[in-house]
Amino acid sequence: MRTQRRAFSSAEHRNRSSLAAKALAGLPMFRAGKRIAMYLPFDRETDTAALIEAARRRGVLVYVPVIVDRRHARIRFYPLDRRPTRSGVFGISVPSRLTRPVPPRWLNLIVIPLVGDDSRGRRLGMGGGFYDRALQFRRHRRHWPGPRLVGLAFDCQRTDSSFADAWDVTLDSLATESGLQHYLKGTS
Repeated sequence: MRTQRRAFSSAEHRNRSSLAAKALAGLPMFRAGKRIAMYLPFDRETDTAALIEAARRRGVLVYVPVIVDRRHARIRFYPLDRRPTRSGVFGISVPSRLTRPVPPRWLNLIVIPLVGDDSRGRRLGMGGGFYDRALQFRRHRRHWPGPRLVGLAFDCQRTDSSFADAWDVTLDSLATESGLQHYLKGTS
């Protein structure tokens, strides 16, 4: 699936990313005052630049995940300002100035990259477990919905294969160039 997304021409990658971003930007929580975390793309992941700009125009507070402890697979979510970014762990872009992080439970929406996604919203990541560890509190909640988790990917990253582990956090929705798909909970 990584090979397939890398095979897109620059124009095709940009167009497909734009369509996926447009589908995601239609969500009701994508409005002024909301806190949204989005990744900065790496390894030809679906580009978030148009989504970040749309969020800023609407007054959305934008945060990005930053790996703070590689050994223990820990990420924190830091505000993204308009300053240029710098290279962080694995060469992933991070804000040039890290201020106070926000705990993931206080975010309204988290846009998550993925390698693959199955029909139940189970996400295959890059294998580090960073998002699974940061969002493990979602598995133990009872009444509070917490942040909505939306995967951002291309259609070629969908699969019928099941690859989930017990600790994997499932997505609530998936945005691709074909639109937005919502998953039913309790079907895992």
